[in-house]
Amino acid sequence: MLPGCGLLDCLRRGERDTHDAGRTDSRVSADPGGGSASSAGKSGRARRLEWAEVESVTGGFSSRVIGQGGFSTVYLASLTSSRLGAVKVQRSSERLHRVFRQELDVLLSVRHPHIVRLLGYCDEREEGVLVFEYAPNGDLHERLHRSGQKRAALPWARRMAAAFQVAMALEYLHESQDPAVIHGDVKASNVLLDANMDVKLCDFGFAHVGFSAAVLPAAARASARHVMGSPGYVDPHFLRSGVATKKSDVYSFGVLLLELVTGREAICADTGCRLTVAVAPVVSEGKVADVVDRRLGDAYDREEAVTVAALALQCINVSSGLRPSMTDVVRVLQEKTSALISAVGPKPASKMVVS
Repeated sequence: MLPGCGLLDCLRRGERDTHDAGRTDSRVSADPGGGSASSAGKSGRARRLEWAEVESVTGGFSSRVIGQGGFSTVYLASLTSSRLGAVKVQRSSERLHRVFRQELDVLLSVRHPHIVRLLGYCDEREEGVLVFEYAPNGDLHERLHRSGQKRAALPWARRMAAAFQVAMALEYLHESQDPAVIHGDVKASNVLLDANMDVKLCDFGFAHVGFSAAVLPAAARASARHVMGSPGYVDPHFLRSGVATKKSDVYSFGVLLLELVTGREAICADTGCRLTVAVAPVVSEGKVADVVDRRLGDAYDREEAVTVAALALQCINVSSGLRPSMTDVVRVLQEKTSALISAVGPKPASKMVVS
């Protein structure tokens, strides 16, 4: 039994609150600071947890490791007798604690069906802890690139559904949050898949809130290039200027679209060649069929492939000003990809605020 059943009680209360709020909307208001348990409770958000509770649900951090990054470890947790969770433990350092606080603040302020839900957090030690809902189908990178003999290639309709759901999540961050939230690290491995294979965008450690927060002095630009984004997905404009904008996320999303169409990774493991360099010229020549994932055979919609590939090229345009907004991206996907209707249904409302 958990110490005082605190976490169990919190989760039960959180589920009721979230269920009620979710009936009308995918966005809630929250304390901008994101740190107070009382403000989180009022909005049905995550609860502040004690360290002993975190140790309890992870078996003293002896449970299965389901994710490993350069600065954090993710453990499978038994939150209740019938519910699993994912506990992300950030390693201890002053800089990483700032990253933890940044991610926590963003996660406390957002709620969307395709953004991973924060259930609880612990900030009483230098090691920051975030407790998330568990996504049993892993991440999009694994499903797209690690199918193998025992697992069929991800179907075309599911790829289009994933693209649409990620686009909706990014549109919500960019247009329904004030100030806007720039995710900063959109990539296939940061797209989780739940029990229904629906998308849950995760990992907000590189997130920026508002445009001005992403503008860096010249002396800081070189180091910034190493702390935002992932190889193959990073916006070249950001690398040159040190300025991260909503169009930086659009670029990364464009790379993700090319991944979904081609089944290739953002950077080729054998050659080190970027997907954008290898594929963009072929798509520009109208030879989309030449780059579609061969594992799909003929089981894909050719018109949709052309539409999505062309949209990807717009997203990765060298000139950030010529890239579409995520609202434009959502509109194109919704209008041009018929598979979305049966796969994910209509676009949910995302601009109402639940008090």
